[in-house]
Amino acid sequence: MTGETILIVEDEGLIALHLTELLEKERYRVTGPTYSGEMVLKDLDTSPAPDLILLDVGLAGSMDGIETARQIRKRSEVPLVFVTAYTSERMLERMREVSPDGVIIKPFVDTDLLGLIRKILDARAA
Repeated sequence: MTGETILIVEDEGLIALHLTELLEKERYRVTGPTYSGEMVLKDLDTSPAPDLILLDVGLAGSMDGIETARQIRKRSEVPLVFVTAYTSERMLERMREVSPDGVIIKPFVDTDLLGLIRKILDARAA
């Protein structure tokens, strides 16, 4: 069992469910899914930080995933991976501004996502 905790921030129920099942099958502890930036920030203020956050760019609530990431960066150094369908140059530039640890484009291949997560968590542990 890996034991690492991953927070899923995704407002689309089926995607959140798929991510949860995929990660639990790989023996990660999953928290969330959380549906809005506001919920994530509240969770980070009241709960132990996860080992990694998977963050959708399009979220419910008043903050998108990029602004949420900006606020998370002010509170924590937890690794962030954007999971997004947005691929315009403007959106990619906005994502780069918050220095994510990775970006996965939807639809994604499960093994690509799992490989990126493992790489980030292993690098952090080293």
